[in-house]
Amino acid sequence: MTTAQDTLDDDKRDAPADERIRQALSLDQPLSFFLYAGAGSGKTRSLKDALNGVLEQYGETFRRRGRQVGVITYTKAARDEILRRVKHDPTFHVATIHSFAWTLIDGRTGDIRRWLAAKLPIEISELEEAQAKGRAGKASDERARKIESKRARLEDLKNINIFTYNPNGDNFGRDALSHGEVISMSSEFLTTKLTLQKIILCRYPFLLIDESQDTLRPFMEALLTFEETYQGRFVLGLFGDTMQRIYAHGKVDLADAVPERWDRPAKVMNHRSRERIISLANAIRADADGWEQRARVDCSGGYAFTYILPTATADKPVAESKICEDLAKRTKDASWNDPSAVKTLTLEHHMAAARLGFETVFNALDPVSSYKTGFRDGTLGPLRLYTELVLPVVEASHASDAYGVMAVLRVHSPLLSKASLRTSDTGATARMNTVRDATSALLKLFDDNADPTCGDVLAAVAESRLFAIPEVLTPFVHRDSTAGSDMPAGDDDERSAAWRAFFQAPFSEIPNYREYVADRSPYGTHQGVKGLEFPRVMVIADDASMRFKGAASYEKLLGAKPPSGTDNKNASDGKETSYDRTRRLLYVTCTRAEESLALVVYSDNPDAISAFLMEKGWFSKDEVITPPS
Repeated sequence: MTTAQDTLDDDKRDAPADERIRQALSLDQPLSFFLYAGAGSGKTRSLKDALNGVLEQYGETFRRRGRQVGVITYTKAARDEILRRVKHDPTFHVATIHSFAWTLIDGRTGDIRRWLAAKLPIEISELEEAQAKGRAGKASDERARKIESKRARLEDLKNINIFTYNPNGDNFGRDALSHGEVISMSSEFLTTKLTLQKIILCRYPFLLIDESQDTLRPFMEALLTFEETYQGRFVLGLFGDTMQRIYAHGKVDLADAVPERWDRPAKVMNHRSRERIISLANAIRADADGWEQRARVDCSGGYAFTYILPTATADKPVAESKICEDLAKRTKDASWNDPSAVKTLTLEHHMAAARLGFETVFNALDPVSSYKTGFRDGTLGPLRLYTELVLPVVEASHASDAYGVMAVLRVHSPLLSKASLRTSDTGATARMNTVRDATSALLKLFDDNADPTCGDVLAAVAESRLFAIPEVLTPFVHRDSTAGSDMPAGDDDERSAAWRAFFQAPFSEIPNYREYVADRSPYGTHQGVKGLEFPRVMVIADDASMRFKGAASYEKLLGAKPPSGTDNKNASDGKETSYDRTRRLLYVTCTRAEESLALVVYSDNPDAISAFLMEKGWFSKDEVITPPS
């Protein structure tokens, strides 16, 4: 029987680790540390407590001397959560890695110009060498454009007075720096610019990094070098779990790279999941590092099942829906029948796009490297014409909400802008009639439940001038033909091709895309849900649907397929294998579950997978099942 004392003991079991962190964050005896904190261990709470401890002890001193605690997070959501927990106190500079890196080099125009002047010729030379060896074709044409662009940028460097950078989106223009350039520059400057080092040392006596296992490798290595140089005067605090490293750009050997002189507090509790989920997580990582967590005494029970389906399953979303129906019965939890109450996790974004219904939009824009960041977080400027302007008007109209339609138009339509109304030679009534006609022309595309293409929508908006057309899309607007039907003369680059493909997408995919990037859909990816938790989780293990073959393989990990020659070579060389990557991905996804979990494996070798799961003790015989027909 669980007692109040048992619960209290679990609450305090990891208190010694938090106390060691508080002691390490000392101006008198600073000590760098690596907090080893597994899934659901309360890592963010430990970080918040550490910050509050600094505030209590040094708050006044820091404010008087203009010092701050630097906190680097992996996502904007994590940044916002930490800021909320510390009540936005200015003692703390909480930022994503790209944003923090930019603060280190922002304004150092001369250093940036010299860095680019040395780097660009190398990049041009490498491209020219590849061009000389390559064959004519699309790749060759793209290399030629890159060479021309980099040459123009190199020539234009002397004319740039200030460099710009947006850490939260895509960067265009000769004066704009890319995400990779900012990380590379800040990493190099951090270890070579003495003045910058002194500024950092003075401003940030403590620098804490959340999700340190996924921090970009060059930046992490630069920080470790910086800490080595200024040990005893500076604290570098790492929070993380190497088993939860899911990005290839993280430092693989981070735990080994941490010096012996550092403190290594650890947390053993998992406050998130039921006992059954935790026992599965422990089994998954048993062959990796053997690290185990404890379940709370008041979190016994829980469910975990594996469903094995044929690779060629015709309609996978329907099959997965039937699995949810089966789970509702097995777990006696009717919420499994509610799609909005189940989080389905896929390995790649395109798998979620296919299941959620925005595959055409995804296939058109996601492959463009310069669009990828903005597309995946919903900040891609041209696309917001559809998600933030047109879609709200269409939705409000379908809901017979005339006020909602007008609310969008008053803010965003140039037809109702102050400048337009001031210079108009028509009366207010005539102007409102123009707005009404423009809105009707757009909404007419959706009469009788019609589903126009995104190109049709652009043409209607451009024709009526209901909204301003983003500059990137203006070359595709043809007054005498459908938008996007022809590409601009002489413009055959990757972005133009992407938009032309996007214009063929049905507009009905736009609301599905918006729900996904806003994290309001039942679907997510392994990467996108790190740090989150859900009562019911379905993990989709579908190697056949993966685009990036070899990056991970559930069928290899689960015994359905043998290792490749590359796997064997990497293993013998002590390098990371697809088994290692897949195990970490599976661990991260399974540990998102609080109450119950379903692992759905698509394979044509179910016997091998069943044998593996039971032999390893991951699942019992009763938990490895095939779905009802």
